[in-house]
Order: sequence, then C-alpha cells, then structure tokens
Amino acid sequence: MRLALQARPGVHCETTTLGAMLRHAGADVSEPMLFGLGQGIDFQYWEPPAPGLTPMLTGRTGAGELARNACAALGVELRESQEADQAAAEQRAAELLRAGSVVGVTVDIYYLDYFTSKSHFAAHCIALYGLDDTTAYVVDTEQQGGARELSVESLRLARGSTEGFMPSPNRQLHLGPLPERLTADPEPLLLDRAWGAMRAAARTVLDDRGPRFGIAGLRRAAAEIPGWRDALASDVELVPATGRFWRYAGTGGTNFRGLYLDFLREVRSRSGEVRLDPVIGAFEQLRQDWDEVIELLLGYGDAGNGAVGGPEQRQQQLNTVGARLAAIADAEQAAFGRLLDVTTDIAG
Repeated sequence: MRLALQARPGVHCETTTLGAMLRHAGADVSEPMLFGLGQGIDFQYWEPPAPGLTPMLTGRTGAGELARNACAALGVELRESQEADQAAAEQRAAELLRAGSVVGVTVDIYYLDYFTSKSHFAAHCIALYGLDDTTAYVVDTEQQGGARELSVESLRLARGSTEGFMPSPNRQLHLGPLPERLTADPEPLLLDRAWGAMRAAARTVLDDRGPRFGIAGLRRAAAEIPGWRDALASDVELVPATGRFWRYAGTGGTNFRGLYLDFLREVRSRSGEVRLDPVIGAFEQLRQDWDEVIELLLGYGDAGNGAVGGPEQRQQQLNTVGARLAAIADAEQAAFGRLLDVTTDIAG
C-alpha cells in the first residue's frame, strides 16, 4: 500500500522526516521552525572511531533529540519503537502504514540503493509512506532526491544495521493524534513555543556540559585541528572530508547555522519582535564565518594544478582553521548569550 503524501524534502533528514509525518497527519510546520522548536542547534565532539581518523564534529544535537523536543513543544506524542529483529520491524511498519501513519525510520546510508556515499552512517532518517512486496516508498532530503523508491531488501538492511555512527537498529517513529490547536490555528502555539525553545537551546549551548559539547566542544576542536597534519593517517584526504561533512551532510551548508538563522528570521517575521534583530545580525555573520572555514577545509592541501601542498603550507592552513574556529567559538558564545538575554526578557 502507499499513502497519499505530498513530499516536501528539506535540507536535513530528521526535520524532513518529521515534517512529512506532521503534514500527513494535518499540520504544516516549516523545516526551520521544526529545527528551532526541536532545539537542534549545538556543537558536539565525538571521539575518533580509530587512531588516525578525525573526530565526528557535528553542529546539532544528538540523533532523535530534535524530534522529541519539537513534538513536545507542539503537544504531539512521538511514539518510538525498537523491534527485536528486522522481520518484526517490517511487520510493525506495515501495520502503521495500514493504520494511516507515515513511519519515520532510522537507517544506515550504506545500504540505501540511491545513496552514492558508500560509508556507514546509521543516524540517518527517512519517512516511509508506502510498502509492497518488492518496493519501499520513502521521502529523503532534497539532496538525496526527495521522494524515492528502494527495494524492500535495501530498507531491511539499512534499518537493521548495527554499523556506523550511532546505530539504532530497527528503530521507527510515528505520531499520536494531533491537538486541535496545532491543526486549526497553529500561529499562537508556534510563537509561544518558539521563545522557550530559543531560550532552552541558548542555555544548552552555553552550559558547561564537559569538553565535548557546546562552546567547550568547539574550543576543543579549534585547539586540536592544528595537530591534525601529524595525527591523521591521511591528512590530505581526511581534512577536506570534515569540510564536506559540514557543508553537504544534511546541514543546510554551514553546519546547521544557516538553518537556525532561517528559524530566527521566521520567528521575527511572524512576531514582529525587533529585539531579535541584533541576534539575527550575529547569526548572519556566523553563517558567513562557518562558510569561510568550510572553504578553507575543502581547499586543504591544494597547491594548484592538481599538486599537493608541502608540509609547511598544510600546517599553515590548519593553523588558520584553528584560529578561525576559536574566533567562531567566541562569536557563538556572544550570540547565544544575547539570544538567551532576549528570550528571557520576552518569555520570562
């Protein structure tokens, strides 16, 4: 069977999946609003999976947290399940589809038929809206083509994978009934919850949660990157890979800073609240700063005409990236501090 679903792919997998689930249930919430209500902005440092590799450096909260936070803000029950095996997960998905629910599925991109990247990453999300004997019908991000078809076997392997970053085999999501205030007149609810979500996100980023999270995690990355030339097994390959991850791995292009900026702009437009203007200005600069750092990473080791730069050139490039990230950490501390002040003043 296949549900009638209007595919509207976004830039990030979890917000794309949640947006599809909500729209089918009767609520149309923009991707930036979902990201903001989900308190998705952060910086997290995950240790390298093996010596000689880079750490996983991500600009958002942990997998699943965004959807939980957004649903809590919207007053929607997010029902999560993790079945014992692939067969049970497939049976449960079919039951939910027959009941009229779009199903969120956590998958390993390595096994998706349409993915060109052949690396294991198990924290990806897709929205499943149809299933028959041979084919699964899903919605992925715009970068991955939006509405796609893949073999049932591909879905089974991707959903059940225990490999890659943050595996959660056979995990699936669906929504409970939506509250009337979300489907009838969502504007007051969205604005009311947006202020609290901004305040909570700012507190999270600024709080001392140890050396791997928030501003502290960003400062740690800035301090370590100048040492990557000697620490990495292949710096010429792995340094640009970090830049590609920050730009192309469902981040909206600037490690989620642009997506959060769009959220702030949407709240400003809906509310007319001028006190957000300096915060928006700060995040516009942050988006530009992140974009420039990503460009430096992507150009690492390039001496022109296909030649690889020498050790001194590459070391200077890493020193520059480290210094720029340290400056970004200072700027983010100031920007999130200002956001916390404004939202506390507005929301109390």
